[in-house]
Amino acid sequence: MKNLLYKFKSNIFKYSLEAKKYKRPTYDELIKYQNFTRTKNNKLFLSFGSGRCGMNWFSKLFNSHKNWIGSAERFADYEAFYRFITYYKLPISKAGFFYLLKLSYKRDMALFQNSFISSPYWSVGVNEVTNKLKPDCIFFNIRNPINTIESFYGKGWYLHSDENNDINSPNIDISGSLYRSFSRIIPNDDYHNEWKSLTRIGKIAWYWCTINKFIYSDFKNINNIKKYNIKLEDVDQNYEFYEKISEKFDLKTKMKKNKFLDVINKAPNKSGNLKYFYKDWNQNEKNEFEKIIDNFFPHYEEIKTDI
Repeated sequence: MKNLLYKFKSNIFKYSLEAKKYKRPTYDELIKYQNFTRTKNNKLFLSFGSGRCGMNWFSKLFNSHKNWIGSAERFADYEAFYRFITYYKLPISKAGFFYLLKLSYKRDMALFQNSFISSPYWSVGVNEVTNKLKPDCIFFNIRNPINTIESFYGKGWYLHSDENNDINSPNIDISGSLYRSFSRIIPNDDYHNEWKSLTRIGKIAWYWCTINKFIYSDFKNINNIKKYNIKLEDVDQNYEFYEKISEKFDLKTKMKKNKFLDVINKAPNKSGNLKYFYKDWNQNEKNEFEKIIDNFFPHYEEIKTDI
């Protein structure tokens, strides 16, 4: 019943004026704003994360206010391709991609003053994206590994990889949109052979560690920009947290608690129908999970929400 209500509310939201704010614009629309000049009154915030960590919901918090556009994966195909060429270090120019993002935030600012953009796909290039776009503030969104991996599993990550352990190069995924082929990365180092023998849980655990390690390392080296860690467990449906960011980032007009709690229904990106919870994992999957977390990204507990 709860899921049906969620689906009903999220479908209704699709037709709202608020949803139209962050709808993917065409190139013809974007190019109209190429001469827009960003001023100190126009803020650009960027959010980085692994995905399945509340980024969509967090962007909708900003989008719920008249002086912000908050978007998540607005150009998922281009963003996933950026991850692909960056992670595998392919000799492909990224100039067009960054021009697209600049046109996008210029349009946002021209229409609604400020722009909040989030995407898990550019988390392998935090330094590069930050240097190119010059944001006023950046966020590291993260969620505990167990719930994140459960959610990725439900969304079909590395589906069928248990039956096909001979994965020697990135695959073309025909189960959904093309961007899936660009987003399901595999190890590009000596760990590749061991990774092939892992269960789906182990492969997803490796992915969670790898992406968060990219962000964690880059965040430490970025200076002269405001940066914040956001743990989903600390902020999810937390009205006190919302009141704090509403004042800090001048979100107009502050929502009442019932409106804030309803934002979750504006982010239709729930896990898929395939539920596989930690309590149901077999011992081999749990052992792989623990080993990979310890070896690749043992930093989750030390990261604190600091806003």
